[in-house]
Amino acid sequence: MKTLIKNANVVSHSTNGIKNIVIEDKIISKIAEDEIEEKFDKIIDTGGKTLIPGIIDMHVHLREPGFEHREDLESGLKAALHGGITLVGVMPNTEPAIDNPFLVEYLKLKSEKLNLAKLLPIGSVTKNREGKELTDMLAMGEKGVIAFSDDGNPVEDSCIMLKALQLSKKIGLPIINHCEVKELSRNGHVREGYYSKHYGIEGIPDIAESVMVARDIELAKYCKTHVHIAHLSTKASVDLIRKTKKEGVMVTSEVTHNHLLFTDKDLSDYSTNKKVNPPLPTQKDQLELLKGLQEGVIDIIVTDHAPYSKKEKQVEFQSAPYGISGVETLLSSLILLSQKYDINFIDLIKKVTYYPAKIFGIENVGDIKEGYFADLVILDTEKFWVVDELSLLSKGKNTPFLGERLPGVVEKTFVEGEIKYDIG
Repeated sequence: MKTLIKNANVVSHSTNGIKNIVIEDKIISKIAEDEIEEKFDKIIDTGGKTLIPGIIDMHVHLREPGFEHREDLESGLKAALHGGITLVGVMPNTEPAIDNPFLVEYLKLKSEKLNLAKLLPIGSVTKNREGKELTDMLAMGEKGVIAFSDDGNPVEDSCIMLKALQLSKKIGLPIINHCEVKELSRNGHVREGYYSKHYGIEGIPDIAESVMVARDIELAKYCKTHVHIAHLSTKASVDLIRKTKKEGVMVTSEVTHNHLLFTDKDLSDYSTNKKVNPPLPTQKDQLELLKGLQEGVIDIIVTDHAPYSKKEKQVEFQSAPYGISGVETLLSSLILLSQKYDINFIDLIKKVTYYPAKIFGIENVGDIKEGYFADLVILDTEKFWVVDELSLLSKGKNTPFLGERLPGVVEKTFVEGEIKYDIG
């Protein structure tokens, strides 16, 4: 199968501007400015619409096995494609947890059979994510996990975290830690500050995050190995990582699009679709997150896609579970961020394509370049779509964007040259 994508406004790390792209045998075989006079099985004229690399979302909860009423692999991967995401890093907080090579193999085989977006399992650090005993990280590494995490829980025991980092260094894969000191956060539901008091909701102090970020930095420094800090939400954490990067320590980090667009002030409606862990930031924290993102202190943007059933979220705020469904709103959020804060759109695209691939060592994806896999997205940045229960393909409708009109419509999503999503 030989496909030509014509007149595409390419936005990527290596290639930009109006280009013609040839896809052959899953691969981008040619990129040219001039018209290509060859025979093709399929020609797609984009008419100048935007073409980006397939998005890589390295923080996704697909809930299978165990919580299929919230999401399953099929619904989650279809939702990802709808959002222009072609590769997901799947967190292990399932039931049972992804804490052994057999479950890693299960996820890989099932996702391959579904043949939708690509899936990279993330194995748990400790058995059943209980923080007491290390898993067989080596065996899971051999089966193809991309990283290790107990996400949803921190690795609280510093001795266990130290041993995990030492082992991950030998394996050559990073630890992704959910940084939360639960003794400091256990009674809270939102970020501690003016609005937690104003809305009468118990707050979580920012040190609940930054104390563990500081610990992980010191452990990474001691082990001379890579730790990745999940879903940053505070100025204090950004400051710590900024200082650490200047020292050359192997620390990377991420932020979600929701933490860049919503703050604790937005909780005035007490919507459980805005209840997330870590909690939405204060305005001061959010500005520092944006600054850190533009400086390169924060390396990538993720969704932390955490779908829940309507029944689970339709309770009072304090009783609701933490989590936002996010894979279908990420790309539109990047457009909003570019417009609202005058950030170059290409810089934001690289935060969800080129840099995730680079940080996690995923080869031949995350860029539009000859020889790379044809994981591509045709995007109409001039059109809008309404976020509602019908337009969302995920089982989880728990997004703060519900009812909103968002910019950026994904028209086609290619995975290794095959169209996996087509708006029709």
